[in-house]
This record gives sequence, structure tokens and C-alpha cells, in this order.
Amino acid sequence: MHDVALTSDHFNEVLVSYCSSPGNVFLLCLFVTIDNPLRMSICVKNLKSDLKVTRYEIPIEAMSSTLPKNSFGLQLVQVSKPAKNKIEFEHYIIVSTGDGIHFFPLEDLFSFEDCKPNKWHLNASADTLTSFYAYNIKGSELQVVYSTKFGSIVKFNFNIESKIFKMVSDCKDAATDCINSCKPCTPANIDKERIQVPELVFSSFDNYIYSLEDKLQKFPVDLTSEKNILVSAHGVVAKQYSKKALRYYVANIVNGGCCLFKRSANDTWDRIRVFEREITSLEESSPLIDCVVTCHDRAQLRIASGSESGKVYIWCYDYRDDVVTESHVLEVAGDQDIVHNIQILGSLVYFMVNRDFVGRTMIP
Repeated sequence: MHDVALTSDHFNEVLVSYCSSPGNVFLLCLFVTIDNPLRMSICVKNLKSDLKVTRYEIPIEAMSSTLPKNSFGLQLVQVSKPAKNKIEFEHYIIVSTGDGIHFFPLEDLFSFEDCKPNKWHLNASADTLTSFYAYNIKGSELQVVYSTKFGSIVKFNFNIESKIFKMVSDCKDAATDCINSCKPCTPANIDKERIQVPELVFSSFDNYIYSLEDKLQKFPVDLTSEKNILVSAHGVVAKQYSKKALRYYVANIVNGGCCLFKRSANDTWDRIRVFEREITSLEESSPLIDCVVTCHDRAQLRIASGSESGKVYIWCYDYRDDVVTESHVLEVAGDQDIVHNIQILGSLVYFMVNRDFVGRTMIP
């Protein structure tokens, strides 16, 4: 049975996003009110103890409570700061609100009286920010990449010392439809103190997966039915060579399961397997359902998917022998609940149920 990690006891707010701290010690959840004026708060829970949840209201301004709830996002990023012949680290909380992205140090969460977060404003007033990912680069800077409803991909830097923003690139109409997710292609082994610029993977309703490294590339998902829609994508670097890499991507398809793609060291792109969820009498329709992939043991991938039936699906795939070694169906909510925002953290899988709570359960 699942363990409810964090929920809210406030009737007039909904859960919109969550993330974990480095080392997976703390769970942070972002809540927004359902009426105007829109107010936001972050709830923090220590995952290593049974201490009560602590709530912090944050002074972030957004256009209104009518912003799409899936345009809100939360990330905690470690930033390097050169100081007297050594490197120090500071943690920044980043919140997206659909109309912009807000930045403030983690320590300011505990004393917001004199704090005003720095905000990057979305350039196009008619557009909406849909997803983002931030990471540390050299020179006390954060680099942020975000996608939009109108298919743009934007990259900018934020200097944590000068508090200055700098536009890096703005690729308008990168996709012909809404780009609804932006996720990293995560290395199998992550050095938290090393600055690494990740490949970023985007999914779009035009049914292409987009990959951003030195340049933007796109790969068709080749769906067979009008009822199939690409709604999420995620990647992992299984093998890193000196200049090339072996990468795998998972793409969640409405009414089509979780598709696994292989991108070899010579950059060929192959669809190698489809992991199917249980078929019910109702067709899938939610754009929230996502899937993730991580490296698990030698030559094995672990894939996890949410669902519209209160379940988390987990598969283990041996890419050397091309065989599924394990599959599990975990009932974590009611049979009509939407389970989404999947994250694998160690031996646990975390997820959101509707917009009600964050849950977690052990991976068998």
C-alpha cells in the first residue's frame, strides 16, 4: 500500500508541483489557491523523520488563479559560487507560474519579510509557459530552458550574485503545436559537485520528440491512430563514451502505452519496445500522465509510468539481452484517479494523485 508523503488541509488550494532536495532528505510541494488573489505556499517535509510538515507562504505574483495548473512548476537547484580559491554552493528555489519564472535562495524561504523573488517575464503575453528545467553553469549562474504553449523553446541565464538575467536563445515555433514537457536526459552517474549541461528532451502535441544539446533536433514518434497523442518524454544516458553516448528515451502515448526508444552512439534513432498499461473500457484522455526511465543495475533500465486508473506501472528492461525482466502494477489510488508527475528516487517511486497529494511507495 502507498504511503501518503504530503497533502494539504486547506480546502481552497490545490497541489501543482513537487520536488526533492539533494540527497532526497526533504520533499517540497507547491500549492496555489483556487480563487483570486492567487496565493502560493511551499510545504516542506523531512523524509528521514516523522516531524510535522512546515508551511511557508511565498510572495510571488502571478496574473491570476485562472492560469493552467499544469503550467506551475517547482525545482530546487544547487548553484556554485567561487569564493577565496574554493567553490561554495547555494541552493535556489525556482517556481514557474505560466507567465514567468521566479528565483530565490532556499534560505529566504524561512524569512520572507525582506525578500522579493527575481522574476523572468514571459515575452509573449498571449503565450503560456508549460514546462522548464534549470541547471548550474560556470560563473555563479543558473541556466534555464523552458517551453511554451505556442511551441517555443527559450534559454536564458540568471546570475545569482548580480541578479541579472541574460537571454541566450529564443527558438520561436520550434514545434508546430504545444510543447508540454521539458525533461533532462539524465546521466547514469551524477556528480552533484560537477557542472554538467544536460541534454534536454521535449514532447509536443505534434507527436515529435525534440532533443536540445548543441542544436535542436526532432524525432517522429510515428503514431498509428488519431487517438494516440504524445504527452511526455524522458531520457537517460546508459553508456557515456569519450565523445558519444548510448541513450534511451521513454515517451508516454495516450491510448498507446509507454514507448522505449534507443539512440545509439552513431545517432540512429530506433523504437524498440512498447510497454502497455492495462486496457479499460474507457479511452485515455489526460495529458498529465508521464513516464520516466532510469538506469538500474548493469545493462538494465527501470521504466515507471502513471495512469488514469490509480496505478503505477513499473518495468525492468535488459537492453543487452532485449528482454523485460520484471513488471509490476502498483495500486496507489482509486480506479478513477489520475496518477502523474512520476519520479524515481532511490528505491522509491513518488507520484501525484490528481491534485490532492504526493504519494510514494517502495519499488518491488
